[in-house]
Amino acid sequence: MAAKTDGRNSGLTGWLGVKRPAARIPALGGRELAVLEILWRRGQVSAQQVLEQMSEPSLALSTVQSTLERLHRKDLVSRAKLGRAYYYRATLAKSDMISNLLRDIAQEITGGDMAPMISGFMGYISGEAPGMEPELAQALHGHRRGAGAKGAKGSADD
Repeated sequence: MAAKTDGRNSGLTGWLGVKRPAARIPALGGRELAVLEILWRRGQVSAQQVLEQMSEPSLALSTVQSTLERLHRKDLVSRAKLGRAYYYRATLAKSDMISNLLRDIAQEITGGDMAPMISGFMGYISGEAPGMEPELAQALHGHRRGAGAKGAKGSADD
């Protein structure tokens, strides 16, 4: 028997009958992700500049403006009026967005237990991009070194 869903609790959690906790990152559509990708790449840009970078040839400026407005209401972009146009900038770095999404997934699926997340991610990498394993090891080593330096600095200040 399938679990009932109400739109807010659909997908995997609805199927499993699990009540979904509030996510750190709101749900995003494909166009919103495409616009964020442009903002991450270009920095502060106008809606017209976003439109020029979009891969959808028949897209209207008003559609891009609506998408930017939705992202602004979701607190994922900030805007500043310069002259007659708004200029938009992502409020989160791409890596921070990914970290928050992974945290949401870990909380939703494993109750916050990161071990299955890491194991699943490593399984994915070894199957999809086995050549990346040395880069991941280097990134992890660099991240640990940076965290160790922060910890050492913090303890010296105490």
